[in-house]
Amino acid sequence: MPYGKIGTRFSDATNSGMTKMKPVLFLICLAAGSVLANEQRIIYDFEYGIFSRGMEEFKEGDRTVTSEGPLDPVTVIPARLGTKFGIRYWLSRGGFDDKPTLHLIYHVPTMVHPNTGEYIDKIEILQEASALDYTHTMAFEFAEQYELVPGEYRFYIFFENQKLLEQVFQVVLR
Repeated sequence: MPYGKIGTRFSDATNSGMTKMKPVLFLICLAAGSVLANEQRIIYDFEYGIFSRGMEEFKEGDRTVTSEGPLDPVTVIPARLGTKFGIRYWLSRGGFDDKPTLHLIYHVPTMVHPNTGEYIDKIEILQEASALDYTHTMAFEFAEQYELVPGEYRFYIFFENQKLLEQVFQVVLR
């Protein structure tokens, strides 16, 4: 009788319990594959960095109007008025019964609002995402002098209780 590589005879291997297990293993793999195929990616692509600027000379209170255009893919951000940075992400068009509500959270170094004295270290936004508009932006723009605080800026996007995306930026004084 011919022998296999590990020294068992082919006829012994075919009569073993292994051949009886093959259909069971096949069904398990098939079921696992169908579960994974049904899992839908809500965010299917994203980019991050500094948004290109329209104006070069910013005054306190100025804001850019758009989040269109290219992103410079960096995570180290200069603390300068007019700098806008963040994430542009694309939602899957499928997988939602209606308009999904995304929970956007910004963890920022502690800022003190000059008029109110309020300490700000977290900003939360509930964003209803249109099923038709699948490109979205999560951005932070330095528009006021008190916002120019160096440190770690963490951006989170949640859908229901699931974290979809986390991006960390390091803001530095220049």
